[in-house]
Amino acid sequence: MAIAATLMVGGLVWGAGPTAFADVSAGLPAEVSPADQAALLGDTNAIRQKEGAPPISWDEGLASGSQSWADNPGSHAGGLKHDLGFNDGAENMSSAGPSQSVSQWAGEKAAYDAAGPNWNTDDPSYRYWGHYWNMVQKNYTRMGCGAADGVTVCRYA
Repeated sequence: MAIAATLMVGGLVWGAGPTAFADVSAGLPAEVSPADQAALLGDTNAIRQKEGAPPISWDEGLASGSQSWADNPGSHAGGLKHDLGFNDGAENMSSAGPSQSVSQWAGEKAAYDAAGPNWNTDDPSYRYWGHYWNMVQKNYTRMGCGAADGVTVCRYA
């Protein structure tokens, strides 16, 4: 099975399809551990710092919502699917575990142009850098993640 990633911004959903990452879905954690939380936040903030974005903080409300969606079979039945009821920011999803998800999304940096990114989310190229953009968006100040059944969900607001 290939790892897939999808992203959602403002209720719009984009799938990046299979990626070149290895299959790591077997044995993924059923939730985000305190160590995973620290790694997700630390890795995200290191990436944000490189883009000149301020640090982001962990938000238990976003984490709870992310965990609830990861626990919902509808989030990954027939492929990753976003929670269309979440409109308060952005949502990244991955079939990688929490420890691999941030590096997977960070891998989109090569397709991201901070000087003039294509802000048209209707453009198909958006799906190649949207996860990265969600992580480094300067207006986002909080994040929270959840994981279950081979899916990791991170929300940003």
